[in-house]
Amino acid sequence: MLEAIRSLDSPSDEEVAEYVDELLKKRFGLSDTVAAQIGRYGAAARRDGPVSEEELVQILRLVSRRTDAALVFADGGRRAARRALGRLGGSTLWLARHLPGPVRRFVGFRVARLAARDVLGANLSRQGGDVVATVRHGVTIRATSDGASCAFFASALAELLRQLVDFEGVMHHSRCRSRGDDRCEWRSGPSPERRP
Repeated sequence: MLEAIRSLDSPSDEEVAEYVDELLKKRFGLSDTVAAQIGRYGAAARRDGPVSEEELVQILRLVSRRTDAALVFADGGRRAARRALGRLGGSTLWLARHLPGPVRRFVGFRVARLAARDVLGANLSRQGGDVVATVRHGVTIRATSDGASCAFFASALAELLRQLVDFEGVMHHSRCRSRGDDRCEWRSGPSPERRP
């Protein structure tokens, strides 16, 4: 998510010409603090080290205070999914992307389930024709009592499915701890653009 913040806070070419370097440094995403944290988390990821739950809560809370929080959660979720895929072996990804249709989707779903569990703490399952994802940990509700940070998980789960099982829809947030449910749950559904 810090990379998403940095990307959103990066100036356009017109802004670079208009602002001096000192003013650009005042954008949070371009600060030395964010650069240092990205470096620290990158080093931890290369060692296959986890980010503590408390640190994730703090980052989600920090993002939720931004006016563009929905954009950061969406971009951050996609980036997290791509990082999760990067942790997988090359042959596993190749199989999930290049086998014939039904076999590819079967293998891809298994790979997506593994990545969702290991990186997001989410459980992916199939219920009829739907993919259902559940998160029982309380990270999202601890970070944002209104459930806004759940958008990060929805985006990450959808991206994993897009990359691995030819998914072209959205993950609808059917249950949420912020609404008093015992877990957060997302169900696959068609993209709004694809509805008749």
